[in-house]
Amino acid sequence: MSRFSPSGRAFVAALLAFVAVAGVTSLAVAGKLCCSHCGRDNGCRKVCRLVCEDRKITKVCWGRQCEDFCLPGPTWCGKKHCEMVCTDCANPNDPKAVTTGPSPLVWRDWIPGRCATVHTKARLMKRTVTKTVPSYKWQVEYLCAGCEEGCTPITHPADAYIPPPPAVDGAKIIPGQVVPPPAPVK
Repeated sequence: MSRFSPSGRAFVAALLAFVAVAGVTSLAVAGKLCCSHCGRDNGCRKVCRLVCEDRKITKVCWGRQCEDFCLPGPTWCGKKHCEMVCTDCANPNDPKAVTTGPSPLVWRDWIPGRCATVHTKARLMKRTVTKTVPSYKWQVEYLCAGCEEGCTPITHPADAYIPPPPAVDGAKIIPGQVVPPPAPVK
């Protein structure tokens, strides 16, 4: 038994036929080698262009942070204190109030010793550093004659690593230009 009615099957068959025709048409258009810049399809050819992209590099640095603290010596018990609390907490007229009776709060003074010592503790700290650096790569593009003439080569420092151009049959290589280093200040 089929899930689709006869009209539903006809719709699915028509949809599949449309997708197949659209796929064959797009393959035919893709075979024309349209220009990557302007979209025209007159006399395009493969060109290897050197392009510069920004790349983020992250580095995790580990270190320590020192902090001083006092370690007390022996302490002794001092005077005993006592105070009555919750003396006004009993309110029978308020149903939401907490009703308790008076209660003693007891504590002692602690007297620190005289031989406290200073110590240093080191805490492990993490620092992440992110830097954006230029990265060069070769990119294959299809360009018409007009766009190929208008492509200016990128400039790069003399010490930049430039990868070797790829071996693409019949492709023109558009290399970069080296930027001269700045003149020394006198």
